[in-house]
Amino acid sequence: MNKIKYYTLDRIKQEDADINIIFGEKGNGKSYAVKHDRAINNYLDSLKDVNNLPEYFKNGKRFMLVRRLKEEITKEKILQYFNDAKIEELTHGEYNCIDVYTHKIYFAKRIDYEHKERGVQIGYAIALSTEQSYSSLSFLDVSDIILEEVFSRDRYLYREPDKLMALYSTVDRKRKTTKIWMVGNTISRVCPYIYDWGLFDIISKMKQGEIKTVTIPSTDDDTVKIAIEYCESTGVSSHTIGSSKDMIGKGEWMTVEQPHLPKSITKYNKLFRLIFWYKKMKFIGELLQDKESREIAWFIYPFEGEIDDNTIVVSDVIKPSRYYQRDIYNLSINNDKLRSIISTTFREQNIFYATDLTGCEFKQVIDFIIRR
Repeated sequence: MNKIKYYTLDRIKQEDADINIIFGEKGNGKSYAVKHDRAINNYLDSLKDVNNLPEYFKNGKRFMLVRRLKEEITKEKILQYFNDAKIEELTHGEYNCIDVYTHKIYFAKRIDYEHKERGVQIGYAIALSTEQSYSSLSFLDVSDIILEEVFSRDRYLYREPDKLMALYSTVDRKRKTTKIWMVGNTISRVCPYIYDWGLFDIISKMKQGEIKTVTIPSTDDDTVKIAIEYCESTGVSSHTIGSSKDMIGKGEWMTVEQPHLPKSITKYNKLFRLIFWYKKMKFIGELLQDKESREIAWFIYPFEGEIDDNTIVVSDVIKPSRYYQRDIYNLSINNDKLRSIISTTFREQNIFYATDLTGCEFKQVIDFIIRR
C-alpha cells in the first residue's frame, strides 16, 4: 500500500499572505494541518513569547473558526472537528480535549465520560451568516481566521465574500495582522470568492502541488496578498465510487457526465457564435450544422480572449451596447430571424460540451433555464 502524503502548511506559510486559499482532494489532511498549526500550535507558541506581544495578545494568540451557517457551529460539531487534534501531546498532558461554551473554544481536561474541567480559552466559533451581530465586539486577541468548506456545491450566503471581509474588519480593526485561512475540497470553481476576487484565470490553470500568489488593491495605496495552493495529491485511492470519486480521491474538480458532440468538430459547419459571460466565467457557444445530416448542434467551450464589440454577449454584466443581452431566449437585438433561430435551436437536446467540467460549470453559472 502506498504511503499517504498528508498536507502541511510549510510551503504556503512562506508566502506570508493575508488570505490563504487551500484546496484539494478530500481527506488529504488540509483541515488537520490548519487546526493544528493555526489554532493550537500558534496559540501555544505565542505563550512562550507573550511578554513581547501587544497587550491584546496577553492571553495568547487565539483563532476564530468560521462556518457559513449557525447549524454548522453547534457544540457537537465543533467538538467533532477537533476530535483528531493531539491536545494531550501538544500540551504535555495538561489538557486532553476541547470544550465549547457560548461559542468560545477551550482546552479542557476530561475527568470521566460525562465531565470535563474547562481550562484556557484558545478560540471562538462564529457563523458567517451572523457576522453583523458581532460588528461592535472586540476580537483583538484573534490572529487567525479559519473558514472551512469554502467551496460548496450550491450553498453560499448572499454576498458571502462581503460578509467575510466585514467579519475580517471586525477582527482586525485595521491592524493588518490577522491572517485568513480558507480550506475546501475541489467541489466546484463556481464560487463567489473566485469570481468576486478575480481568481478564476489563476485557479483554472493551476496544477496540483502549485502555489500562486496575487496582490489585489484595497483602499488608498493599500494592497491585499492572496496565496492559493492546489494541494499535491496524496497518491492513494479514496476507495470510493460514483461521479465524485475523482474529486474525493484525486483532487479533481467535481463533475457529472455531460453530452459531447457525437462527431468530430470537423464534421460540422460553423453557422454562428456568441459569448456567454456569467459570474466572470466566459464560454463560447457555437451553432453548428452537421455536413451530412444537416442536423443542428450547439457546442459550448471555455473562452479566455477579449470580446469583440460586434459579438453578441449573453451576460449578467449590464452594458449599453445592443450586443449585450440578459437572456438568450429574450434577445432585444433588431433581427427577427436571428432571434428565432436561437430561440428554437438552443434546447437541451441540441447542446453539447467540450468537457464534463465545462458543462457542469456552464449550467451552474447561467441564470436562465435551458429549455427542453
